[in-house]
Amino acid sequence: MNKISGKTHKTVVKIFINTLTGAILSTSLSLGISQHAWAESETVLRLEGEEAKRAHEEEQRNRRDRERRELCRNAENDYKQAETKIAESCRKAGLGADCVSKAKSCAATSGEDSFDSVSVFATALGLPAGSTAGISSACPQQGGRDYFQDKDKIQKEIKDVEQDLADLNDDKAKIQDDYNKQVQDIQESLTKAQEDYKKKELEIGEKERQRIAEFNNSQNQAKEEIRKRSAEVLKLRGQLIQSQRDKALKLIAMTDASGKRACMKAVSEAKKSYDSVSSGTSANHIAQAKQKKTELINIYNDCMSAFDQQRVALNESKRQEQEEINQQINDAQSNMDEIQNSLNLASTQLEEMKQASQKEKSDALQSVIDLGTRSQQQMQAAYNKMQENLKTLAAKSASLQAALNRSNQSLMSLGPAPKRGSEYSPADASSEISAQVNILESISSNPDLSACPQLKGVVEKKVKAYNGKTSGRR
Repeated sequence: MNKISGKTHKTVVKIFINTLTGAILSTSLSLGISQHAWAESETVLRLEGEEAKRAHEEEQRNRRDRERRELCRNAENDYKQAETKIAESCRKAGLGADCVSKAKSCAATSGEDSFDSVSVFATALGLPAGSTAGISSACPQQGGRDYFQDKDKIQKEIKDVEQDLADLNDDKAKIQDDYNKQVQDIQESLTKAQEDYKKKELEIGEKERQRIAEFNNSQNQAKEEIRKRSAEVLKLRGQLIQSQRDKALKLIAMTDASGKRACMKAVSEAKKSYDSVSSGTSANHIAQAKQKKTELINIYNDCMSAFDQQRVALNESKRQEQEEINQQINDAQSNMDEIQNSLNLASTQLEEMKQASQKEKSDALQSVIDLGTRSQQQMQAAYNKMQENLKTLAAKSASLQAALNRSNQSLMSLGPAPKRGSEYSPADASSEISAQVNILESISSNPDLSACPQLKGVVEKKVKAYNGKTSGRR
């Protein structure tokens, strides 16, 4: 609009200067001719007298007549040329019938914001207030070629920006999809880890229950074995006591006194035989008595010696018997001690196993907790990245939307479409028409054109018609 208005202003000024210059030259020429004629007339009157004066006046009248005819011809040419230029401007502007009125009306309303439908559309687009100023719903703002070139260019820009905005929406959707996929992957990993932990916890618990069951079973077997060994020890201890009691009883029966009594009994039995021999009358009685005495002594000694051997044999056999029983008791006690040690060791191992199982559970749980912490950090990082990307896209979208608004504003600023073949805008045509109407006005107001009243009347009607229709539109 500024470019068109500037061009119109320059054209009007140029036409006004040309018109003014023509008027001044025309007036100067007329005045110069008149002054020269009067000077010649005075000279003729002074030199030739009255006859020369009449001849000169006649010649002057003839000259003025020629000048008036020439002025009328020039004015008629100016009129025709102005009409031709007006018609050419109307043709180039493509305004059709009532061209002059339309051109001037469009020029008069140019710059006025009086089209509510356009303003509403601009508001819907988010354009700034007043952005539709100068947009007319009836008056094109440009010539056909420039208008359609600019319109195609602007529409292409709008299409490109809209495509860029659509691409941004696709990018936004992709960013959100990527974020959702990342979150889903993280959540799936965390869920799997939690399920693995529960599975592992069950496995650890099952393994622990099996170990406890095995421990309890072994404990029961060991306790049963201990009970058997204890019974065996008790039995052996009873055998030991019985052996000791039997030994004691037998030793009581084998004291020195009892031995002597037994041996003396044997001696007494042998002595009976001696006595029978002593009472005999045999010649060798003394010798036989000595021999019998010796035999009695030997019998006693042999008896006592045998008795001692029996005591020794008893002591030895009982000792050996008791040692065997004690060995069996010691072996049984050792077995019980070993079993008890095994029980104690198994209890320790069971406790260690429980602690290991608890630690394994704790480690597995801590692993899930750590994964949850990392997952939360990853989701937060993914969210922050998504927000940054969306913020960047929002800035790009705002920039593109501003560009789209500017393009839409430029498209609306083009105004209504002129005829495709038109070369002028109504404002351009109005400037040219106004300049030519000014020329017609100067013709109609020129007093020197009284010699051609018909032309002057035609021009006056044209001027009134052009100006009257313009005022009527206003």
